[in-house]
Amino acid sequence: MAMEEAMALTNRLLAQTQALGAATAYLKLNEDGRKVNPALHGHLERVVDLLGARQALADLNNQERAVVTSFARSYLHQALELMDDPARTNAWSHSDPTILQAQGSASAVVAKLIADAGFGGQGIHILDIGTGVAGLAISFCKTFPNSTVVGLDPWEPALSLARTNVANAGLESRITLHGLPIQSFEDKEGFDLIWLPSFFIPESVIDDAMRRAKNFLRPNGFLIVGVIEGGGDPLAEAIDAMITVRSGGSALEPVEVIARLTNAGFEYAREVERTWQAPLRLVAAQ
Repeated sequence: MAMEEAMALTNRLLAQTQALGAATAYLKLNEDGRKVNPALHGHLERVVDLLGARQALADLNNQERAVVTSFARSYLHQALELMDDPARTNAWSHSDPTILQAQGSASAVVAKLIADAGFGGQGIHILDIGTGVAGLAISFCKTFPNSTVVGLDPWEPALSLARTNVANAGLESRITLHGLPIQSFEDKEGFDLIWLPSFFIPESVIDDAMRRAKNFLRPNGFLIVGVIEGGGDPLAEAIDAMITVRSGGSALEPVEVIARLTNAGFEYAREVERTWQAPLRLVAAQ
């Protein structure tokens, strides 16, 4: 009986995983116009229709398609890595370019979320903590005209890709990259906007990171802290917390972030009203 139950669970979860693969493949085919075997295409459409997702996928613009595809690829690759090596040290230690680039592409949407929430503006100076492959840093430059970005990341495999991505985007004069964690970074100019993804910052250093961010902020500048959101689904929330800890980050709720920001000396800290579907919550502090 135990084996039957285990296989039933496995088949149910595999169906969901394969459905995600089919939906992502459907997006990619529609994006680049490549031809696929008609029989296979018919099955892809059937899966998408059974998911009730055809119209939603068709309504995505190119940037939104890239975000969804990258998000799916990143988390599927991370799931396989967890299966292959569940006992490794909890840290962001991925060196596979596919995972790194996918994660970077998925993070690019954060710039628009911040802008739509009323933060940032033209010509600002931005600190991107945990810049990875610079996907968000590049998006900041595109979202906020004439802005400049300093990106911090101690993980050289990601930073190496970041240098290439910045050069390919023609943004070497606007993006400066440092192979440092926030706790080792020094600055005298100050920043108008600082991005702190709590899910990539170890809990042992996040309080110090917040204090240092406060010292780096210019008058009227804002610190934006990102918190992973499970959407109210207990299973999704448990998975998000697991992935966050696995990546060496802090699995915090917005209320915990606000309390830590207050302890770090911020006079103003509140959760930003969520008007987007991305599994992310933002806390703004000043």
